[in-house]
Amino acid sequence: MTHGVAALGARLELPSVLLLWIAVLLRGPAGLRSAPQRAVWLAVATAAAAMTLNLPSVIGAATRHSEANVVAVIRNVLGVLSAGAVLYFVAQATTDVRRLRIALGLAVGSVLTVLLSLDLAAGPHLRIGVPATGPPAPSRFYWLLLISTHLVANALCVLLCLRYGTASGNRSLAMSLRLFGLGTGLVSVFWLGYLVRVTTGGPWPLPWLALLMDLHAVLRALAIMVPAFVLLRRALSNIAVAWRLWPMWNDLVTAVPHVALAKPRHRIWDVLWPQVPYSVLSYRRVIETRDAILALTDYIPPAPAPRSPGQSPRWGKAADLGAHELAHFIKGALNAKLQDSAPTRQKVNLGSSGSRDLAGETVFLLRMARAYRSASPRGGARRR
Repeated sequence: MTHGVAALGARLELPSVLLLWIAVLLRGPAGLRSAPQRAVWLAVATAAAAMTLNLPSVIGAATRHSEANVVAVIRNVLGVLSAGAVLYFVAQATTDVRRLRIALGLAVGSVLTVLLSLDLAAGPHLRIGVPATGPPAPSRFYWLLLISTHLVANALCVLLCLRYGTASGNRSLAMSLRLFGLGTGLVSVFWLGYLVRVTTGGPWPLPWLALLMDLHAVLRALAIMVPAFVLLRRALSNIAVAWRLWPMWNDLVTAVPHVALAKPRHRIWDVLWPQVPYSVLSYRRVIETRDAILALTDYIPPAPAPRSPGQSPRWGKAADLGAHELAHFIKGALNAKLQDSAPTRQKVNLGSSGSRDLAGETVFLLRMARAYRSASPRGGARRR
């Protein structure tokens, strides 16, 4: 079983590193601009660089040039910098930022100085690492210091993510914190496995470590990509609104073109090459559709007279039209407008979602657009 786990970890190593780099590059501009996200982005970026230097192809190339230890030193330096970025992320919530930067700079600098000194002071060794058999190189204390640095930073990060991930009212932020905390928890188990190997000499955790690091990379990549996923989902939702409203909107603005900001284009070009951002496109589609409906209410035929004195008309000043009924009447009004019928100046209350916000109005118009496709015009055209 352990052989299969080790083989799976080796196969997933390159894909997980690539995924991590994709997330780092995509979120780089936003991550560097935002102070709260900068520490997380730096932690993931340095972790991605350290994992890259641990790829077999990179290590093989360094070994051929007798520079394997140089790669290992750089990898461990990047790992400590990643731990420092994680600590910075943790301490931002509770500590003065200026003092924090000084303290973390001193702590990270001290750890790196000690690690490099231990490496230089150690006797000749073939490669910095923790082998399956034999003592760790360059020394056991070197690895205990490196492992403890990661464990402290990761433990604090997991506690922070658990605390704020459950208390945050922002769903995307909560999801991002949970994913980041889970990934950090997995890398903590990774370092605990090394701690067991260094302190007890037992090699049994080693086959699991590569898989733990791969899963950590996937979770951290997903964590920093959550805002991008939210933006993508929002864009797809706006595209869907614009696409579904297009048939009814196109008919309406063709009849009353003055309500449209721009001349109607083909439905596909409207989505693939929008003239405005998708959020503005869907907003304009809702507003223009509503304005066109308002303009066409003048062409809705008069309400039929009540059959009895106590009966109310089917529509009029006191009645609201629902989405389905409004679709039928607007289709009739549209035909009347296109046939140059005289406006009737009806006082008709338009249908309403019952909500004054844009989301409620959008839902109502989408229901109306669905009914509009199969609606038959009500009210005949009235010639002048």
